[in-house]
Amino acid sequence: MQSICVPAGLVSSDVELLDKSSREPHVYNKRTMVYSPDQPMHSLFAIKSGSVKCYTIDSEGKQQITSFHLAGDIIGMESIARGAAVTYCEALETSMLCEIKLSRLFAQNFTGVDKNLLQLLSKRLGQRNSHYLNVVNTTAEQRVASFIMAISDHFAEHGFSRSEFRLPMTRTDIANYLGLAVETVSRIFTSLKQQGVIDTQQSILTIKNTPALEKLIA
Repeated sequence: MQSICVPAGLVSSDVELLDKSSREPHVYNKRTMVYSPDQPMHSLFAIKSGSVKCYTIDSEGKQQITSFHLAGDIIGMESIARGAAVTYCEALETSMLCEIKLSRLFAQNFTGVDKNLLQLLSKRLGQRNSHYLNVVNTTAEQRVASFIMAISDHFAEHGFSRSEFRLPMTRTDIANYLGLAVETVSRIFTSLKQQGVIDTQQSILTIKNTPALEKLIA
C-alpha cells in the first residue's frame, strides 16, 4: 500500500524524506467533502482506502457525476493549472486519503516525479475520453458492462480480485455517471444476473462469466 502514496521513480532515501515533509493522511467519513469548486488546491490526494465520487452541479442544482475513484487512484490533478478545485469530491464511504503537497514535493527535486505526473495526467485524459465515447456511442447494456469491467480492471491492477469486489456507489450514482435512468441500470443488472454473467449480494458483485461480459461490450 505504500506505493499508492509514493510517486513512481523514487528511491528508498527519497521515500523517507517524502514521509517527513510531503505526505499527510486524512480520514473522511461517508458523504464528507474532500474539496469543492474554487477551493484553493495545492495538493493531490492518493486514496489509500475507500472511494470517492467527483461531480459538478449545474445552475438548476442538478448533480452530474464526472468520475469515481477507488483505492490506488490519485485525485485533484485537474486542479493543478488553476490552483483551485474544479469539481466537488465527496467520500462514498469512510476513506483514508493521503495528501501529497506539491510545493514540498517539487522543492525536493525528486527524480521521476514530473514524468510520473505526466503519465498520470495522460492516463486520466484517456479514461475520460473513453468514458464520453462510451456514453455517446454504445447501448445502455454495453455502458453497464463496460463500467463493471472498468471496475474489475482497476481492482486487478492494484492487486485485488478481478472477479469479486464491492461496489461502493449506488445504482443512482451509476445511472447518473452513465447517463441512464436508474430503472434501466437496475433492469440490466437483473438481466445480467439472470443470464449467469454476474451475481450480486448487497454491494458485493461477482463476475461469473468474464468472456460473456467482454463479448457484450464488443
